[in-house]
Order: sequence, then C-alpha cells, then structure tokens
Amino acid sequence: MAEQKDPKPKAAEKAPGLRVTAKREGFRRAGWNWSTAPIELPAANFSKEEIAALRAEPMLVVEDIEIAAEV
Repeated sequence: MAEQKDPKPKAAEKAPGLRVTAKREGFRRAGWNWSTAPIELPAANFSKEEIAALRAEPMLVVEDIEIAAEV
C-alpha cells in the first residue's frame, strides 16, 4: 500500500536570535570576535547581562531576529 504524504509541510521551529554586526573588523565583546559581516546566533548563547552589554556597545549593531531552532 502506498504511503500518503502530508499535504502541508511542517513549519520550521523558530527561536529568538541576534544578528550582530561590528562597525570595525575584529571588534571583541562578550568573549566574541565580531565581524563587519553580520553574524546570526541563538539568543540562548548569551546571558541577559551579555545581551545588554552587546546592545549598549556603540561599536556593534544588534538586531533581534528569528532563526531556525536547533534540534
């Protein structure tokens, strides 16, 4: 007997993330070496204090994004 395929593909799980871009190549903050190319990471990689420090840093542009949840 042939299997029936689910007509609706399951939506990918989303998780909160951060897109961080440095204004100068090689800028370091919160234990990371940031690039002028945007870096997208799960927000769960950072403590609340680290996120606050990243947001407060004038040499970084921090954006809230949704990323695919890690399984």
